[in-house]
Parts: sequence; C-alpha cells; structure tokens
Amino acid sequence: MEVKFFKKYKKILTIDEVGRGALAGPFYVGGLLSDFLFYEKINKLEIKDSKKIKENKRKKLYKKIMILRPKFKIIKFTSKEIDKFGIGWCFKNAIDVLYKEFKPDFVLIDGKAIKTKMNSKKVKYIIDGDEKIKLISVISILAKVLRDNYMIKLDKYYPVYNFKFNKGYGTKEHIEAIKKYGILKHHRLSFLKNLI
Repeated sequence: MEVKFFKKYKKILTIDEVGRGALAGPFYVGGLLSDFLFYEKINKLEIKDSKKIKENKRKKLYKKIMILRPKFKIIKFTSKEIDKFGIGWCFKNAIDVLYKEFKPDFVLIDGKAIKTKMNSKKVKYIIDGDEKIKLISVISILAKVLRDNYMIKLDKYYPVYNFKFNKGYGTKEHIEAIKKYGILKHHRLSFLKNLI
C-alpha cells in the first residue's frame, strides 16, 4: 500500500502511539521518517502490528529494524502530563512536534482523523493503520519495545504491581494491587476515577 504514496512523495512520516489505555506509565507517540529505499529494506522483514507479535519476536524485530538505522523520534508524556492535559491533547501535540521536526512530504497516522496544525492535504489517517501500513507497524514496534522496557525497569522498584507483565495496563491483578497498596506517582489519576 505504501508504494502508491511513494510514487507521489519522497519523504513520508508515519505516526503511531503506545500506552493510550494504560493505567500507569508514560504515553509514547512515535514518528518514523522514511524514503522508498528504507521502505524496500523494511519490506523484506516479517512486520505486522506490534500488539499481534509476541514479546520475544517483537524484540528481535526491534533489533533488525535498528540495524537499518531508522530516522525516528519518540515523544514521551508522563502520567502527570496526561492527567493535566488529557491523552487527546498529548497525541495532537506530539503530531505537531513530529511534523515540524521532520518536515515530511506526507504523513500517515494510525487512528481516526483529528484536528492538528498540519495541512489536511498532507495527511491521511488510517484506522488499524498498524495492520495495513508496514511503516506504521515499524514505528509501532519501536515505540512498544521502548515503552515495555521502561515498564520492566519500573517493575524493579515496584514489584507488587507486576509492571513487567501488565506494562501498566488494567489487568485484574494490577487493579487489586492498586486497591491493596495504593496509587503511585506513575499512575494516571484521571484513568482511576471509576476504579477507586
């Protein structure tokens, strides 16, 4: 599918986010700038939506992608920022920052259309884009592995919350730990209103 975009544009920015629905941990928005040469290299790898790849395979793919020296940036929002500004604002803000920094010819974003400062003619929103567009899958994998690594490190300090397994998402075990041990500074208070 990307090929048709490369017929018209030289540099394409793909954007995806990770950690939107988590109760704890940061929200990551990643942007990947690609040309057709990079796309041809990536196209040889077995890449699909990061959420549908097992963790070990995802880590191996991450290493293979990094060997190709991708041009990417991850913008990280803390739980405090999410509570203050809202997850929607964080996503919009990240898109504007990535667009300004990379100066692409065209942008492909995973998800529903939202209003940003970008020229609407230079962007296409694709629902389930991380399944349909390989270059969105790539930034999805990079962002997911980096956020997972952050949560695994966090687990060493707060083992009772089991972040190395749940990655901050609202599993039954995680919710029970919150009720038993309380809220951390890494928890999103705005996401916990209905739970506590």
